This record gives sequence, C-alpha cells and structure tokens, in this order.
Amino acid sequence: MRRLRMVVPSVFILFCLFATSTFLRSSPRRTTLQWVMSSEFEFPSPVGGVPFPSDFGPSILFSLLYFSLIPIFVVRLFNKRSRAVVSINAIITTIERVIMFSLRTWQSRNSAERISPGLTTYMQIMVALSYISIAHDVVVLLRCMYVNSTKGEADFVDSQDSPTAPSMSSSMHPLSPFHSASLRLSDEMVQHDDPKKRFFYRWFTDTLNLSFLAASVPGIIGNAHYRGGMDNASTANEVMISRYISSGIALFLILFVAVLVIRARRLPKVKPIHVILLLLVLACNASSAIFRLAFMYHRTTSLTSMSPGSGNTSSEKATFYIFHMFSDWLAVALLLVPNIRGLYNTGMWGDWRAMDPIPPEREWSRKKKEAKMRRSMLSV
Repeated sequence: MRRLRMVVPSVFILFCLFATSTFLRSSPRRTTLQWVMSSEFEFPSPVGGVPFPSDFGPSILFSLLYFSLIPIFVVRLFNKRSRAVVSINAIITTIERVIMFSLRTWQSRNSAERISPGLTTYMQIMVALSYISIAHDVVVLLRCMYVNSTKGEADFVDSQDSPTAPSMSSSMHPLSPFHSASLRLSDEMVQHDDPKKRFFYRWFTDTLNLSFLAASVPGIIGNAHYRGGMDNASTANEVMISRYISSGIALFLILFVAVLVIRARRLPKVKPIHVILLLLVLACNASSAIFRLAFMYHRTTSLTSMSPGSGNTSSEKATFYIFHMFSDWLAVALLLVPNIRGLYNTGMWGDWRAMDPIPPEREWSRKKKEAKMRRSMLSV
C-alpha cells in the first residue's frame, strides 16, 4: 500500500513514454527533407527549439549536472539514516534528463536527427511534465508537515510518521524503557493529539495530488500530438490550447501549494528551514511554468527556422536553459542533495497511511521498536 501511494505520481512519466511511442507508430511518416522544408502553415514552436551545434556544450553540461545527482541518491539509499523514497519523482526526472540531454548532444552533431519528429515529440513531452512531477514530491513533504502537527507525544513512537519532530535518542523517547524519570519533554513535544484534523490533512493532500492530473493529462495529450500538429492546422491549434491549459493549471497549483507551505510555518514542530526549502523548490517549478506560458504562443513554419519565436535563437535558447532546464535541475538538487529523511524525519516512505493504525497495530509497533532499542543498547 505504501509503495503504491509513493509510485502513483511517477506513473505519469511512464505513461508519457507509452503515449508517445503509440502515437508515433500510428503517425504518417515523412522524409527528412520534408521536415527541413517549411510547412504550409504555422505550428507551435518547440519549447527549447531543436539542438544545433551551439547546443553541444550546454547539452554536455546539463548531462553532467543531472548525472552528478545520481551517485548522491545512491549514497543516500545505502545509508539507513538517509534512506528515503519520498523524492522518487526527483530521481526519475534526473535519470530521464540524463537520457534527454545525451540525445540532444547527439542531435547537435547530427543534422539528420536534429529534426527527427519522433525525438522532437518525445522531448516536448518530457520537458513539459517533469516540473509537474517534482511538485508532487513537495506535496508529499507538505503532507508530512501538516499531519505531524496534529500528533501528540505518544504518536512519535513511529519515526516514519514524524516528518518534522525533533530527533530523540532512546533515552529521550517518552516510551523508551531507558527513559529517565528526571527528563522533561520540551513544550514543543507536549501537545494535544488531533486525529480528526490529521484525517482531514491526509484527505486534502490526497485530493491535491490528484488535482495535478488536471495539468498532467492535457500536457500528455497535447505534446504527444505535437508531430501531428506539423501536418494539420486543427491539430496544431489543439496542441497550442492543451499546452497552455497544462502549464496554466500547473502554475496555479504550484502557487496554491506555496500558500499552504507558508501557512505551515506556524504549525508545531515546523522549522524555518522546512518552509524555506519547499518554497525554493516551488519557485523553481514556477519558473519553468512561467517560462512556458511566456513562450508557447510562438509559432513557426520549420523546426530549423532561426527567426524570432522559433525557439532556436541565441536569446531563446539562453532563457530556456536558465529559466526552465537549470530551474528544474535546481529543484531536483534541493530534493536529493539534502538529507530529506534527517531534515524532515520522514522515515522511508513518509506519511503513507490513509488513516491512523488500529490500537493493536500501534501496540505491536511500539513493542517492536522498544525491542529494537534494547538490542541496540545491548550491542553498544
């Protein structure tokens, strides 16, 4: 159950690949020469343009930047103090971007593949949806912050459900057999348990995660038909509209989540760093959405056009790399480089439950953790 809750948002990216491959197999084929020649009508300009020789350096740079994050994730995964998959969309995006920029590097040196309709469609899909999937990871951490604020001291026996609780050794834990009677819990830890509010927060964040489908689905459908938009004026208009709907809804949801993050700063156990980190990630996501909304009204008659609005001019490429690709990389880095498990105390899976465990399950979990603490103390 917990794995299903964490993996569902990532299915969007896998579905994108499936939709792209299905559409490309069913689309009419054109020769390379036909793709170079100008179309009879204008179609939406590709976000980021197509890779020219001048894109070789930036593509290599971003391939290395994204690849550098993979060893960090592997190290975190092998360390039990930092092992967590609450940022699973961030690592999927990292792997996908390494592949994408490797392909762009190859295209920049290969004039025939530069205007490949299949690769162009694939990149339009992945560029359009990655920043949305990263926002899902922010909602996962936001859920932990809100749910944790409703828990009383007895609920902190399970560290996996205590996203922002101060770390406690076994001697400090109120339910530990080694707890000292003279030790006093801080005022921050002594709070009233509120299961009704906790249930509402879980329900609300589940609904919020599902609402991102309203941005993801139009992005998948619109960009998967990008190739068809080069042949048909009606399809081109549909692509234009669906891309705007996707980015517009995504920006609205990102700003809405930012409001919820700011509101969380007054909740118990929430520290300034928790709020600042999530706001920085959301700012990067918003940068990508705003860039897309500012650019996507442009149209072109050829993928290799160098006219303003084609996405291939020097200024357009620079803004694409800075405000879309670098902002995406920074958002991923903010979720993978810090020890999210140690910082937010999320445990392995974060807050994955739909409701609180029944009393027998809680008692079994408490005894299991006490036995584990006893063994660790004896081994020391």
